[in-house]
Amino acid sequence: MHLVYILVIAVSMLTILSALALVFGSSKSERKHSLWFFVAAIGEVLWGVSIAICLSLGTSELDYAVAPWLIKGIYVGAILMDSTILGYVAWKYKYGKILTSVFLIVGAILSTIFLYDPSVLYKEIILSNSGNSIVINTDHWFYSAYIVYFCTIVPAFCLALVYKIKHATKKDTKRGYLFFLIGLAVAGFFSLIFDLIMPMNRYDLIWIGPLLIGLTMLGFYYAVLRYRMISLATSWLKIMSSVVIIGGAIIVYLLVFHLIFSALFKVANPSFQVILLNFIMIAIVLLLTPAISEIFAITRSLIMTKQIDIAYIVKKLTKLNQSRVNLKDISGFLAEHTHFSYVGFLVNGKYYVADDYRLPADKLVALPNLKKPEHGIWQNISELDRETVRECGISKVAVVTNANGDVIGQVVLGKPMSKSLLDRKDLTEMEMIISLMGTMIENGGRKS
Repeated sequence: MHLVYILVIAVSMLTILSALALVFGSSKSERKHSLWFFVAAIGEVLWGVSIAICLSLGTSELDYAVAPWLIKGIYVGAILMDSTILGYVAWKYKYGKILTSVFLIVGAILSTIFLYDPSVLYKEIILSNSGNSIVINTDHWFYSAYIVYFCTIVPAFCLALVYKIKHATKKDTKRGYLFFLIGLAVAGFFSLIFDLIMPMNRYDLIWIGPLLIGLTMLGFYYAVLRYRMISLATSWLKIMSSVVIIGGAIIVYLLVFHLIFSALFKVANPSFQVILLNFIMIAIVLLLTPAISEIFAITRSLIMTKQIDIAYIVKKLTKLNQSRVNLKDISGFLAEHTHFSYVGFLVNGKYYVADDYRLPADKLVALPNLKKPEHGIWQNISELDRETVRECGISKVAVVTNANGDVIGQVVLGKPMSKSLLDRKDLTEMEMIISLMGTMIENGGRKS
């Protein structure tokens, strides 16, 4: 079986998992509504898996016996999927109920006619080593009606999504449905070309439709999680969602690889060894992802010399052992990532600073005598001797307070490394860091 057919089946399986997670992750009031999406996923599986298997059939008698059932799965599954997608996006509205009911009835009629007499759609099934296909019966009205059905239902659920977006109250909900709208519009357009028009002359590209629709449904599920449109309360839902998201990303990677490989080497299907190598590389990348992410975070924090990566600093500080706070190590870390010449802590009469930035003890005597600020944490360093400020390179001094507002120490900041003056944003971010340090010093001991 070709790699692309395997990807179609994999997307279909992930679509079912995402639909299950959406149903069980929805609130009780929304669960019945989410069943529309689940039934649409069943239709997508029936459509996509039937296409993948049909295009992979050989020329044996068993293959010829199975082929008619797969053709039925292709064309009935597509109707089931699109009509229930319309139900998912439109059923809550009065006219949406009417529109969905009409398309469900017409879809049921078309499906019944085709299941009863498949000859209304195709004249012959062709299975060969050069590719499997069917001969579309263009002489009968049925296939024209089938095309018209999809040419009207795709704009119908797109318009329903536009209406749903317009009347959504939450901004995140609008974003989630906007993603669904764009994905369905694009996938619907390509499905019209590759699954309805081109099969009359060329049948080997009908896998494009289910692959794009499946990826759109997976993308919508990601948007549902991203914008918190459902709540994953149980661990098994979280595990299932992780499988769906990671699996979807792997499928997109393999699809891009397949397209590039085919274009470069003019090979229709990569060998098993090449595919295996790709899976090994994916596993290696997944294992290295935490380390790579950490390297990027450190690099970004260090090179952003004109701003402070507050998220990274807070993340690293909160991971430290709060019962054993090493202020000397923290001093060096903060000096590097806040981009000051040094950051020192004066706690209980002892000064903690990285070894490279030690200051003479006689220069620190006046620091504890600075007045506590009436507002905020910044002290007035004009009370210090100018020579002390100049020789020590002091730019700011702040008080460190505990939860009750009592002063438990001071923070001394050296000169900024990338700018001559600190703006309000810089001071606010430093206040957040110093506040966190107050909690850490209060909760834990200190060692030099």
